Amino acid sequence: MSYATLCKLDGIDWRRHNLLSLAGIYQPKKVLAESKLPAALTRFLEDHPSVKTIYLHLDNDGPGRLATKAIMAVIPKEYEVKNRPPPTGKDVNDTLCHRLGIPIRCSNGKEQER
Repeated sequence: MSYATLCKLDGIDWRRHNLLSLAGIYQPKKVLAESKLPAALTRFLEDHPSVKTIYLHLDNDGPGRLATKAIMAVIPKEYEVKNRPPPTGKDVNDTLCHRLGIPIRCSNGKEQER
């Protein structure tokens, strides 16, 4: 939803894009080349054969960066994958909050410095 909101703020019709949330933790194998694609992404690509370019907007933390590397390592060569982490903050929602001037709250309830 945050990504769609950023698109809307930029005057882009987000409904014209194929958007998919991987919704949570993706744990690749220790050897990235042995990993599997997240099930949601596999299903999405099966259901949308016209999609050939994938933009990853995964989190700017260790697990998010590792998941990006794993997906890029195992995705079939027929797809072009672009790594586009959020430009500010941990995730796309942080980027949206930053843009709107909304304080970002940490899990401990304290406000994060920007």
